[in-house]
Amino acid sequence: MSWLKKIFGRTTSNASAKNTSATAPYSPNNAIDVSPFSAEKAYRIFSPRSSQEIARWAKEFPEFREIVGYSFLGHFFLRNPDSQEYIVLHPFKGAAKSYRVHASVEDFEKNVLNEQGFSLYVLRPDHVAEIHLLLGELEEDEIYIPEPYPFLGGTQAPETYSKGNVWLFMDIVGQMGGLED
Repeated sequence: MSWLKKIFGRTTSNASAKNTSATAPYSPNNAIDVSPFSAEKAYRIFSPRSSQEIARWAKEFPEFREIVGYSFLGHFFLRNPDSQEYIVLHPFKGAAKSYRVHASVEDFEKNVLNEQGFSLYVLRPDHVAEIHLLLGELEEDEIYIPEPYPFLGGTQAPETYSKGNVWLFMDIVGQMGGLED
C-alpha cells in the first residue's frame, strides 16, 4: 500500500491514528438525517454509518468506524467514535487528513466543512455548480465522478464528469489503488 498516505504521513496499514480524548461522547441525538442535495454546499451529511460500507478503506483506517458524510466529488468524512476525531478521506490521492476532535457532527460541519479554505480547496462548490449545470441534481448515494480518474490522466474538467454511485466508486478506486478486499 505504498500509494496510500495515512494521516500524519504514516504509510503502513497497522499504523494507529493519533489518540486524542473526546470532548463529548457520541450520542444518537448527535446524528443527522440525510441532508438534501445542495450544489452550494457540495456535500451530504447523514446519520453515522459503518465504515464497513467502504470495506477496502476501512481496513486502512480501523479506528475510524463511522462514515458521517461525503462530498459530491467523492471525499469521505469519517469519525472515530471513541475519540470523536474526524478525518477526510481523499480517494484519488490515496490519503486522509485529520481534522481533530469535534464534539458532534454539527460541530465538524460548522468548523471544517463550512470553513472557507476547506470549501475552496476540497469541496469546490463553484466546480460542483458547473458540473451540476451540465448533469443536473444528484440523487441520494450519487456523486460526480471524473472520467478518466485523475490518477489515470483525467483532467477533472466539468465536461468529463458523470454521475455514479458513491459506494461503488469508493470500492473501484480502492481496488485500483491495490487495497485488499
